[in-house]
Amino acid sequence: MRIFVFLALVISVTWSRAAAIKVSITPGGGLLRDGRPYFIKGAGGREHLDELVKRGGNSVRIWSERDLPATFEQADKLKFTVCAGIWLEPECSWFSYRNEENCERQLERVRKIIRQYREYPALLLWGLGNEAEGDGRNDAYWQQLNRLARMVHQEDPAHPTFTAVAGLNPVKMKGLNQHTPDLDFVGINTYGALPGLREYLKKVGWTRSWIVTEFGPRGFWESPKTSWNAPIEQTSSQKADMIQRAYEKAIAPGGMCVGSYLFLWGQKQEATATWFGVFTKNDESTATADVMEKLWSNRMAANRAPELKSIKCSTSILKPSEQFTVQVEAVDPDGDTLQMNWEITDDSKKRGADGREIPPPSIDGLIQSSGSSARIKAPAKPGAYRVFVFVTDAKGHAATANVPVLVKP
Repeated sequence: MRIFVFLALVISVTWSRAAAIKVSITPGGGLLRDGRPYFIKGAGGREHLDELVKRGGNSVRIWSERDLPATFEQADKLKFTVCAGIWLEPECSWFSYRNEENCERQLERVRKIIRQYREYPALLLWGLGNEAEGDGRNDAYWQQLNRLARMVHQEDPAHPTFTAVAGLNPVKMKGLNQHTPDLDFVGINTYGALPGLREYLKKVGWTRSWIVTEFGPRGFWESPKTSWNAPIEQTSSQKADMIQRAYEKAIAPGGMCVGSYLFLWGQKQEATATWFGVFTKNDESTATADVMEKLWSNRMAANRAPELKSIKCSTSILKPSEQFTVQVEAVDPDGDTLQMNWEITDDSKKRGADGREIPPPSIDGLIQSSGSSARIKAPAKPGAYRVFVFVTDAKGHAATANVPVLVKP
């Protein structure tokens, strides 16, 4: 009986190790998976992954090891690869990259994760940290990052490593070049600057492979602001147009770029409920999903999201309970009947114990009439608010837009 159990364990381990698929970087800077060229057509997130694959996506990025088990389970079923992010501590009051004990404990934590998941056939890359570099001036961080990358190569020579930085400025580039020779390539999170990224990397002389680990619409930190400092969000149609142009210019040419991950294949509250998500809170897909299908698969979606051409507000600074109107112009490319759903919410940001934004509830009783033009009564309480419109086609697709308004006493 003991011999049988031993043989079973040997067979199990042998089969598991054989399941790993080798990923490497070509001399020209591209990616090979199982010996064949592999260009990453990916998105970040854990929702609607069946639709990602249906539209031509081939990879998913996650940011923390806690999401790996569920993601690998879906990857096995849907046949996509996983960019496995491992969270790294920021420099803070309870962790320092200048502290050897902190760094050793971190290295052993990461080692356990590598050993646990290195044999999964869907595994594509290891992402060591996301925007953990701060301003990039901490040499100790880059040195520890290289130590981690070297350890990963020892434990798992089948999968490359990278770190994702918040924009690749000269300071961060210097840290990477001086201290991280064992890191296989760099991941770059960039939004409004994406169209000029390829030219920028050429100008500053970046010579290693790279991947766009986050891209999407213009970020709220780089958007125009109202007089009361509220960021002005693009409509879903404007986002899709921008994403298509940026992708075609910066990512599609390939070369040293091994692909990209769109942010976010799902929905979340960040600045607003609609800023980054490709889907609405009701699981409707927006025009960005259609654009990505065209970019990934070179085909048009069978039925497309509505197009929101404009949104106009009669006035943006109001007195309590003052009436105002917001009007939209929208069309459906397939001729579907459209419905407009309006909401007004508080625009102040509240966070939960985990640090994430809490979605503000819709304020009832203020939308007095609706359609393509909504008549709204301003809230009685002074403060910053935002009016949203969701244009739906009853076929699972939507266009979104919003306008910020200020109620002053």
